[in-house]
Amino acid sequence: MKKTLTFVAAAAIATLSSNTAFAQSKDIGDIFTDCGLGGAIFPDAEEPIAPVLVNILVSSATVLTQGLLLPDSCSGGSGVSARMMHAAYPQFENEVAIGEGEYLTALMDVMECDAEVRTSLIEDMRTSLGATVADANYATMDQSDKAREMYVDMYTTVNAKYAHACAPIE
Repeated sequence: MKKTLTFVAAAAIATLSSNTAFAQSKDIGDIFTDCGLGGAIFPDAEEPIAPVLVNILVSSATVLTQGLLLPDSCSGGSGVSARMMHAAYPQFENEVAIGEGEYLTALMDVMECDAEVRTSLIEDMRTSLGATVADANYATMDQSDKAREMYVDMYTTVNAKYAHACAPIE
């Protein structure tokens, strides 16, 4: 069984690797090992087969989007926050709109933000979300693009205004 799974994973990676459209700073093997749900569940896997299989079977498009568009989001606290936003975007969108909730609390915990800046950071995220939603293109964006937009806005805001109060986003 293990040999069969290894073969399936290797064949899938080889197929995807041969597509030159995916040639970016992270190679396809690293993307399927480090990013997406597989990377979140098995962040320190000694054998890459577990994260690769999870990513191929569950979230190939998500993994490729994250790995190609935000390759730095595949490890560390920023990787976890990016995966959280992508996996639960509708909940984040709702909680940012109302200004509180368990998903936002979990995000702030992962980012190790000090309690005194959390409200301000959420207000800034809310302002960014309002601008994004007001854009005519928002209605045609898929959930992955919306999550990426929210993450990039949050990443930019934390680095610009809250770097002193949150763990570094690298």
